[in-house]
Amino acid sequence: MVAVEKAGVPAVAIAARSFARAWQSCVDGWGQPSASFVTIPHATTGQQAGFIHRMVDEQIDEIIQRLTEIPASAATARGSRNGSNSTELFDIEMDETPEGLDAVNRFLADRDWSDGIPVIPPTPAAVERMMKATKRPPQDVLMVMEPGFGLATVEKIAINAVMAGCRPEQFPVLLAAIDCLAKPEMNHRDMQVSGHTEAPIILVNGPIAKKAGINFGTTAMGPGVINSANTAIGRALRLCLINIGYCNAGAGDPNFVGLPTKFGMCIAENEEVSPWQPYHTDLGYKREDSTVTVVTVTGPTTIIDPRSKTHEDTLNNIGSMMFYPNAGGGNWLKGWDSAQIGHTNRRMPYQGPYHPIILSPSRAVIMAEAGMSKRNAQEWLHQNCRVSLKSVLSKGTIPTDAEGKWVHHPELQHLSDDPEATIPALESPEQYLLFVTGGSTHYANFFYGTYGIATTPVEEI
Repeated sequence: MVAVEKAGVPAVAIAARSFARAWQSCVDGWGQPSASFVTIPHATTGQQAGFIHRMVDEQIDEIIQRLTEIPASAATARGSRNGSNSTELFDIEMDETPEGLDAVNRFLADRDWSDGIPVIPPTPAAVERMMKATKRPPQDVLMVMEPGFGLATVEKIAINAVMAGCRPEQFPVLLAAIDCLAKPEMNHRDMQVSGHTEAPIILVNGPIAKKAGINFGTTAMGPGVINSANTAIGRALRLCLINIGYCNAGAGDPNFVGLPTKFGMCIAENEEVSPWQPYHTDLGYKREDSTVTVVTVTGPTTIIDPRSKTHEDTLNNIGSMMFYPNAGGGNWLKGWDSAQIGHTNRRMPYQGPYHPIILSPSRAVIMAEAGMSKRNAQEWLHQNCRVSLKSVLSKGTIPTDAEGKWVHHPELQHLSDDPEATIPALESPEQYLLFVTGGSTHYANFFYGTYGIATTPVEEI
């Protein structure tokens, strides 16, 4: 739309009313704040054609008017700060009155620079102290955050880390999480602007977990002082997505309903009591290495496992979660998804989704005591979580070559004539990401992955 307008061709967008702020935020980011649009009452997703036509027909006069009139210049609220290397300083007076104590938060709220919860004032001294936890220069750019194309510099990330309540020893974890988001396979633009309820979860492995004070025992994903590091790191990532990526609620972030998980999620593996090797060693890292993994997820769904006496009982309970329609559903048969590489026309294929299964140590012990390794458990889930091939074929055409052979997995094409044939819901066992954390209990959490996954080492000084 913006490219068409810049080419000199009049265009008018049609957006659902709830997307109006999101539309304006996106065109601001693309440098075309005066791009015209009209609104209709409802989103078109899942609506009948006649209903969509009626909504659009009611806007025909306004569409014609916007196509034939030159729009007045519209000033963008974001200005040109994205490309600036200088840090703007603000003087805010605070005193001992209730209004004075809250002056910083009222200042931020007026500008939509917060997640809505009171923050720690990011004074220059506090930000400087945060940046001493990394060797990276203050203006080093880790990524361009969308949809607003904000430059995620070390200094800007540090500002948001202070606001979230992070301590300097937690800052390397946050930087590593943003390094993960910068990888194309994370498809972070779609995560930011999707109306779907999804959010990044940060999984931490290695010695950095203790150094940063991350709780990996009882209530690891809950509130409380014991979880202050978990909360601060997860919240800091969300503040970066809001303030650097300009993904503000209702604007850059048009999420239909939202989830409380979007405030932030950060957990570490309970490597001390897990009967299995930690997740990062599955990827080839050494046990003494520190890593951060980021996965975009929706959920969670709690797996209640009180009556399980065997490893198969537990695995069947986990497997029962896989019948959510978008949990994989055998779509790998049509090929991998792809994500745009930076701001280019190139795309990168990635395997997905990865489903984090957050197991309490006692659930992992049940399987380990039965002689099952983590890989055994993943392979069990891969073989037993299946969908009918007929259901996959009914959802769209399988890509074929000039000779009519399936482009992806031609070795399975012979099954297409078998109405009883089934295939694994996910392509590979690794996509069942088993992560042991929390205290010993009969519960577990299942998150539905949506895009790719990335892991990166933590830079420590």
